[in-house]
Formats: sequence, C-alpha cells, structure tokens
Amino acid sequence: MERTKPIILIASFREPSSHGGDLERDAVESSYVKAVLDAGGDPLVVPYGAVEEDIIELAFITDGLLLPGGGDIEPTHYGEDRREKIENVSQKRDELELMLVKAFLTKKKPIFGICRGAQLINVAMGGTLYLDIGTDVGTATQHWTEEGVAVADQFGFDRHTVEIEEGSALHTYFGMKETTVNSLHHQSIKDVAKGLRVGARAKDGIIEEIESVNMEEHWILGLQWHPEAIVELHPENKILFEKFIQAAHKI
Repeated sequence: MERTKPIILIASFREPSSHGGDLERDAVESSYVKAVLDAGGDPLVVPYGAVEEDIIELAFITDGLLLPGGGDIEPTHYGEDRREKIENVSQKRDELELMLVKAFLTKKKPIFGICRGAQLINVAMGGTLYLDIGTDVGTATQHWTEEGVAVADQFGFDRHTVEIEEGSALHTYFGMKETTVNSLHHQSIKDVAKGLRVGARAKDGIIEEIESVNMEEHWILGLQWHPEAIVELHPENKILFEKFIQAAHKI
C-alpha cells in the first residue's frame, strides 16, 4: 500500500521506569508526537539503544528527523571542557543523535531541532555552543528561570521576544519581524556551523533560530524555543511543523 503521510523519526531519551528498581524506559514527550500528528506526519520513535547500522536503515526508510529538547550536550563534542554548570549530560544520547543528524545530512532529508535539538544540529555540523549564557555572555534577557515563572503557555516557561531576520525562511513562514517565544535554556549556539545561517535572535543577541543556507536543497531548521508548547498562544508556531512535514512529504 502506498504511503500518504511522511514518517517522522523522533529521537527518544531514557528515564527510570515507573516499575522502579534498575528498569528503564525509552521515552518521548507527547507534545512532540501530537505536533507531528497534527501537522500530517506519522511519528516513529527511535529506540535509545539503536546502533549505527540501525540509524542508517532508519534514515533510509523514513522521511524526516525531529530532535527534541533535553539536557546539555557533552562539551568535548565541540572542543570545550566541562564546567560546574553543565548538567544532565548523556553520552549515549549525544552519540545517538549525532549519528542521526549525520545520517539525515547524508540523505539530505529534513531535520527539525528544538531547543537542545537545535544545538545538536549545530554541533553535528561543526558549530559551537556557549556553555552557560549567564557566565559566557552576561545576557540581559532572561532565558532560564529556576522558579519556572508562571505565564500563559502550558509549560510555564519564561517568555521574551525574538527579532526575525528579513530574508530568512522563518520570516517567510511567519510574515513578521518579531514574535514572542517561551524560553528554557542556559546554553545557546555560539559559532554557527558552515551550511547554516541565523534566522532570529533575542534582543540580547543570543541566537534563537538557525536554518539551512539553502532550504530548497536541504530543509534544516533549529529553534531555541519550544513551538510545540505554544501553538495555542502563538498559532504561527504550527506553521513550522507544517513546513517540516511538507518538506518531508517531498522526499
């Protein structure tokens, strides 16, 4: 039977099982799955223990890759040493997602990264990160709140505006020069990898969106915010998933 919907691979993370003991489970937050379904894609979760041969096969049979948010990336992957504020690092997750990005780069299939996912794309393509925005940049914009300030979106993330670069794919999708985003990150992109460009920044200069320099040739987009969490509050964010699915549908 001919497929009518593109299959979107979503990277999983590992967490303790609700059954306790040494049991663990591979998981994906339901908001990512719902966003893919609502945009017209069929989500497929990548097993956490997948090896390189599995990744190559999955990249061959699927149409797009979604990299969710999560903990910090191991700094040695972009030429830095660990610091005190680095947290929730998972070498196995890093290795899995770096293999996924490289496989999808080879196939020139769409890649969509969210928060950690955007940073992972940049690192996989040779870029670097600020290990801690407050320490490295001394930013004036609040990108992270320990208290989880209560705001209107469903996750209670702090919010700020971003300025969208004219001529970027993001500008074309949104049709606006500024939008409000949620924010839950203490790291961000520093040096942008070759093949990528900046599509949006916070008012303090922190990069909030990256995209392929040629979206027609290879659709790659990374957001520092969580669009899946604010589609009700800021409906333009649904467009991003729709454009991702459209790009995957062409494969």
